Formats: sequence, structure tokens, C-alpha cells
Amino acid sequence: MKTKLLFTLLIAFSFSIAKAQNLIAKQKAVEVEINNQNLLERNSLTINQKLPYPIIFIHGLNSNSAVWTDLGTQLINSGLSFGGRIDFCLNDDGNNLLSNKNLYPTSGADIALYTDYNTDLSVADFYLLNFDIDNLGRLPSNANFTDVLSNEAAIAKQGVALKYAIQIVMQKTGRDKVILMGHSMGGLASREYLQNPINWQPDGNHHVAKLITTGTPHGGYTGTNAGLITGIDSQSEAYRDLRKEYSNSNNGVFLYGGIENSTTIGTNFYNNDINCNSSNNDNTLITGLNQKSLYNNLDYAYIIGVCTNCFLLQGTIEGDGIVRSVNANLSNFYTLPLPKNEFIYTASANSTFIGLHSDLPQAIPVSMQGLDEPNEYLLGYNIAFNQEYKGFITQQPVNGYPFDYDDYKFTMPSNGSFNISINNSFSNNLFFRILDTSLNQVYTNTVASSSTSPFTTSLNSGQYYLEFYSTPVSTSYQFPYTFTIQNTLSTDDNLVDNTFSIYPNPTNSKVNIKSESNFDYVEIYNVLGQKISSNTISSNQEIDMNDFPIGIYTLKISNEEITKSVKVIKQ
Repeated sequence: MKTKLLFTLLIAFSFSIAKAQNLIAKQKAVEVEINNQNLLERNSLTINQKLPYPIIFIHGLNSNSAVWTDLGTQLINSGLSFGGRIDFCLNDDGNNLLSNKNLYPTSGADIALYTDYNTDLSVADFYLLNFDIDNLGRLPSNANFTDVLSNEAAIAKQGVALKYAIQIVMQKTGRDKVILMGHSMGGLASREYLQNPINWQPDGNHHVAKLITTGTPHGGYTGTNAGLITGIDSQSEAYRDLRKEYSNSNNGVFLYGGIENSTTIGTNFYNNDINCNSSNNDNTLITGLNQKSLYNNLDYAYIIGVCTNCFLLQGTIEGDGIVRSVNANLSNFYTLPLPKNEFIYTASANSTFIGLHSDLPQAIPVSMQGLDEPNEYLLGYNIAFNQEYKGFITQQPVNGYPFDYDDYKFTMPSNGSFNISINNSFSNNLFFRILDTSLNQVYTNTVASSSTSPFTTSLNSGQYYLEFYSTPVSTSYQFPYTFTIQNTLSTDDNLVDNTFSIYPNPTNSKVNIKSESNFDYVEIYNVLGQKISSNTISSNQEIDMNDFPIGIYTLKISNEEITKSVKVIKQ
């Protein structure tokens, strides 16, 4: 058994040191049992990041983060790293009759975080979001576990918890966006976050680069409780929110909108508080999730399961045994760019009781297809210099492009040489090209199969697109490519100050400026681009970061003639 503390250090949320010092006051002791045999054991993993953006995996109804074990193992075997599990209880007050979106330590709050930012999480490529926890922070494997229906709580609360999880992951990794992948209801939790700007980050942006849903009932669940996984409470908030329609034939209010009262929703659930405002049956007119805009500044993919032996569960209706194909198809509810990232997984179920639905997170090839990098320039992932990245060549959807195109964006800070080193472990040639913002091709080359090659070209300052492409096969995702970009400034740029550096970096206390020039002033920004500190610099050119939490920061240092920006890691 392991004892840890309920972590209410909201500096990972607000990134404000002053707020953090005031919000640590109240803590709650909890016990969490860790399975040392789990293939995703956090203590054995490297903290090195290889993805432009970290992935957060979200499980479904009456489930838990363990559904991602096989896929997580595949990612680890591909050289990626696991950063830990983020545990939220979504019914921390234990009261099923009332519902709210408040965060502990607010009195009576339904949402409580049971993960310590400093000790339970590391800098890595992917994380698990887990709601299968009780209101003392215990997992079901604990003999004293009390089921408060946390993993069957309202989707409105899941969206709020995801907001905090995104903030935590961005602060931990220093990345400015995340990738979300949700199984079943986890996809709706992601949409609840994305389609409600009130849930977004403090700067007013959602910071999501891509959303992948697998087996998600975008159109609602249309079956009866008998067709669901054993143990689901048909009175729970989540089961209420997942309904396409109720027993009275009215449309499900969470998805399709309507009046929040017992006349519309019925009396079959513990409460009818769809929006979780602590007022049950208050006649609020709810705007349904499918009535809200789906934003186009991120990439989308969705996976539909087609079960070949689920006739006992769904008869002749196509689906995965739980969710009908027509309801799992996101493009039935929104107009998505062509070609659509629509992937169909057809297979027989491992269990005739739950169908193919619960197998979808473990369907590695199709999951890797969903996770594929964007194939549209404007949605390309931002990359930085002097950082090694991994990418994956995967099979494309039916009616998709003949190649798998993977798009990235980078910015040349000044005129100079652009250097890229690429390792292609795939059996086919890997092509790449660089384009300017007008989509003019400025450089192209090829990396032969199973080889590593460096390339150099001259680029002017500005933003560029970097695109890799190759012909995929069914197993190509098992052979990721890696690349690192570097730049060398032109001679004129180097004459400005060729001795500038910040050290030590990473640091656990202070950093020093090494430069031919003395600097007078420093502004410090968090990963969201918010200025959190501004100070004069001491005469010994030292900057004190003792009071800052672990994370990645941008230091903007200046004098009357020069301004320089540099990222600093605080350990």
C-alpha cells in the first residue's frame, strides 16, 4: 500500500505562485495500491519526450485507465515514455442526489484530484486520465474501496476534470498543446471540454492539437441496460447523459438539448442535473452537445467498431455490440474536412457479453491510425530546434491519400542554415519537403529505407512547414522515423552576441546569464504564454527561480539594445 496526499496545488492550474501558496493548506490522506506488474509502471520509464504534443488517454463508462495498457505498451516499445496516471474522483461528496462542478477543497465539491503533481507524474509522451477511484483515493483493488460512481458521473464533470488534467500535463511537459484520445464515453468527455469555451484554459484557448474517439456514442446509446457491460448503474448520471432517448421516447437532453426536468427526462435517474449546477429539475433549457459548434482548428479522427459475432447484443444492426456504427460516426453529426479520418475496425468479439466495444482501445493498428500526425499543413504540429522527435507512417482511411502525409511547423528565428537529421527505420523510402507559408516548396529530399541521413539547406527567417510522407503498409507504424532539426544563424546574426547562454539548464534554483552584454530586466512566462513574473536582473547576471514550481518557462531578458528569449527547465 502506498500513502499519498490529495494534491490541491493549483499552480498546475493557474500557474500563479501566489495562489499556489494559499491553496496548499488543506490536504487529505489517501491510500492507493499500485500493481508493480503493470506494464505501464511509471518508475521504470524515461522522462525523455519524443512527441510534439503529449497524449492524454480517457476511458469510458464504468471503466478505468487499464483499458489502454496494450496500446501504452506499444508506444513504450516504440521509444515513447509514460508519465503517469491522473486520478480524479467525480463524486467526492458521495451524494448521488446532488451534482456540482466544484473542485476540492471547496466544501461539498464533487471533483477531487488524487494525484501529486511532483511525485506521481514525470515529463513524458503520454498520460492516463482515470475516474475509477473512490472518495478516499482508493482503487477498486483495495478491499476498502467504496464505489461512489465516480466513473459513472456526469459528462459535464468529466469535461471540467479534463480541463485540469490538460493544465497539469502542459505544465509538466512544457508543451503548449495536447492530444486527446477517448474510448466510448471518454470521447464525449473530450468533446464536452472542447465544445464549451468556459472549460478552456486561462488564456481562452483549448490547447488541443488532435482529438481521436474510438467507439464513442456521438449520437447516443440506443440499447437497454441489459446490453451494457455488467455492473453499470442504470440510474447513474453518465448513463443518463449517454442516452439517445429515454424510456419516455424523449431525446436525450445532454446530447440533443431540452428542458432539465422530470417531465422531459423522467424519474429513472438519481438526479436530472445535466449541467451540474447543484439545482435538480430547475427547468433550465440545456443546449445539447450535438447542438454546439465543433471547432476546426484541430485535427479529428474517429474509429468505428464493427462486430461480426454480436447478434445476441445488437441483432442485425451494425455496430460494436454496444455502440451502433451510425452513432459512432462523428461525420453523421458534423461536417468534417475531406478526406475524413474515419477508420473501421471489423473483428469478432472476445466476449459475447460486451461485444467488440471494450476491445477497441486494445486494437493497436487502428488506434495508431487514429493517432497519426495531421495531413493538413495548417494543422501541423509545432516542433522546436534541438529536440528529437518520433513520427509514425500509418495506413490511411478508405478514400484517403495514397501516401501518409505527416505535417509539422517550425519557425526560423533568423536567416541561416537549416539542418535536419532523419532516421528511417521503415522498409520503404521516406520522403520529406519544406514549404513556406505560401506553400511553395523550398527543399525536398529522400531518406532511404533503414538508414540515417543529415541534410542542410539555407532558409530565411519565418515560418515553414515540414512534411514527411511515405507509402504505408499494415505494419509500418511499428517502425517510427525520428528526426532532429537545428539551425545555424548567418554570420551577421552571430556577430550580435556569439557567447550568449543560460546555465545551468535545467536548474533547481538559479540560472546565470553568460553574455558579452549585461542584461537589466527579465520577464518570465509559463507554458500558456502568461507572464507570471517581471524583475530587474542583479548585477551578477543571476536570476532566482527558487520560488517557481517544476516546469518549463520562457525567460525574456533585455537591456536597452537587445532582447533574447530562452526556455528554462525548472526541476
